[in-house]
Amino acid sequence: MIKAGSPEDMDRMVARLDADRIRPMDDSSRIRDFPKYGRPLVCVNGIYGKAVAWSDRYGLIEWLDASGKYHLGWAQSGNIKRVSPEEWKGGGGL
Repeated sequence: MIKAGSPEDMDRMVARLDADRIRPMDDSSRIRDFPKYGRPLVCVNGIYGKAVAWSDRYGLIEWLDASGKYHLGWAQSGNIKRVSPEEWKGGGGL
C-alpha cells in the first residue's frame, strides 16, 4: 500500500502530470476523474490496471509492471475492457 506523502505518491503525481501533457491530440473533450477508491478494474491488450480518468475517446489507465514499477498511459476507449475482481490479474499495490 502506498502512503500519502511517500516517494511512490510523488512518482504517481509526476506520472499524472506527464500523462496529461502527452494526452492524445485528437481528443479535446473534457477529462473526468474516477474517484480514488472507485476506479474500475480494466484490461487493455493483456495489461491489467485501473481506470483513473476518461474523456470521450480515451481512458487514462494505471498499472504496475512485473517489477512493480508504476505506469500511467492513455488508451483508446475501444481497447479498454472492464473486468470483474475475479478476472483481474493486476498488481496489489494499486
